[in-house]
Amino acid sequence: MPCRDTAITLASRILSALWPAGHPRPLPPDPRILVLKPCCLGDVLMATAVVEALRRHWPTASIDFAVGRWSRPAVEHHPHLRRLIDCGRVGEGAYSWREWLELARRIRAGQYDLCLVLDRSPAMALLPALAGVPWRVGLDSAGRGIALTRRVPVIGLMHEVDLYLACVRALGIPTAGARPTFYPTPAARERVRGMIPAGRSVAVIHPAGGQNPGMALSAKRWPAPRYAEIARRLAQERRASVIIVGGPGDRELAEEVRHLAGELEHVHNMAGELSFDELGALLERAAVFVGNDTGAMHLAAAVGTPTVAVFGPSDPRRYGPYGAGHRAVWKPPECAPCFDRGRWNESCQRFRCIEAVSVEDVWQAISQVWPA
Repeated sequence: MPCRDTAITLASRILSALWPAGHPRPLPPDPRILVLKPCCLGDVLMATAVVEALRRHWPTASIDFAVGRWSRPAVEHHPHLRRLIDCGRVGEGAYSWREWLELARRIRAGQYDLCLVLDRSPAMALLPALAGVPWRVGLDSAGRGIALTRRVPVIGLMHEVDLYLACVRALGIPTAGARPTFYPTPAARERVRGMIPAGRSVAVIHPAGGQNPGMALSAKRWPAPRYAEIARRLAQERRASVIIVGGPGDRELAEEVRHLAGELEHVHNMAGELSFDELGALLERAAVFVGNDTGAMHLAAAVGTPTVAVFGPSDPRRYGPYGAGHRAVWKPPECAPCFDRGRWNESCQRFRCIEAVSVEDVWQAISQVWPA
């Protein structure tokens, strides 16, 4: 893999030198804009901060979003987007050159004036150029921003949201106050209203996660018995209705947490029962969210729920819940982080980072975001 990365970086820098940043014609007052971010759920949610900044600057512009099928729920009902461009498998794992060219064709059909490429892949950076988009702004990581007319260098440690917003600022557009957002539909809110137990505050726990197309990272998961202890204390000490969430494949894990908590009357297993839209509606009504570094964690922050995120192999300074009122609990060993910029150090098998976080560490963070 290091040799392959070096070869890609070298080829990208040569192509970038042969294809220098240009000076396209001025943008029209109401440009046609495409935001390109195929994957993954959490990253696409973080990219909605860019949509918010663009819409604030251009209230009547047409803004579209190119996204993969796995991550589509993150922006499917976003009110500031005109439509979604289906990326298919491009950007979500293995794909063919034919699929890549087909995506370029779909982008060309949109006749966009501006494309923001919020991805580090040189193949993604090339797409809008191939599609004939005159303004191409995006991330230039290790010189991989091939054919971009404005290149935003990826240097040092910066939160992904701030990095994406730097692409907007490269256009001279202010971004102060822009943050990730999610808007549950009225139908989702109505369904969730009938599912929530009455008489208690709601606390949501997400003990699973770490899965995206082409990657399963169990090292991101805090141990189930510790989540069970948090659920027990939330039910007993905060008199909360604790709802455990997750995907269809997480139901067994959620049931384990529920039984270990011992508070069966007030701890509920809803893993696999909610759509992403409905999960957003549930989180919108919750007093607190506790979970791993997952898309659900970013969803909780996006709807404004006080969020406590347990971090292990990834760095919360780059991937943590964005905005005020949240806490990331992280006790990194000297080898951290072993997951960075989408890459996992497969030589790490001990998971000391996630094991180092204690129940008391997480409970203290809960007390900070949700005072007694």
